[in-house]
Amino acid sequence: MPGWDLKPQGISGVLKTTGETASELEEHGTAFGDHLTSAATSAGTISAEGGGGGGGGGEQAAGGLVALALSQYAERASRDLQYVAARAGMSLQGAVDATTAYLNGDEEMAAQAQRAALAEPRLDMPGVDGE
Repeated sequence: MPGWDLKPQGISGVLKTTGETASELEEHGTAFGDHLTSAATSAGTISAEGGGGGGGGGEQAAGGLVALALSQYAERASRDLQYVAARAGMSLQGAVDATTAYLNGDEEMAAQAQRAALAEPRLDMPGVDGE
């Protein structure tokens, strides 16, 4: 593309830093899930018989309202985090592909790689949308 002025060393440095940050996000995402699970487990239950969920000969509830709400939140947050990870991965790969094509003198391929990086990521999550 006319007007491109790429500096491969600078791009390499940015990609390295961004990749390191992305891997830290993965660690934070795992910790987030662990903390939500712990909170849901510790939240307790509400029972129709009263007394905290275990009395009166009835079946003890597996989790309370807070645990249910945390579970539903975790499902939504999980999709959002996976989207962010997919978007970051596509952006990083697009930058690599566009830079490589540009350095090889194929500016049209560089432009195509740039457009592909901007495409909406497709998330194939098990159990979502009736799968």
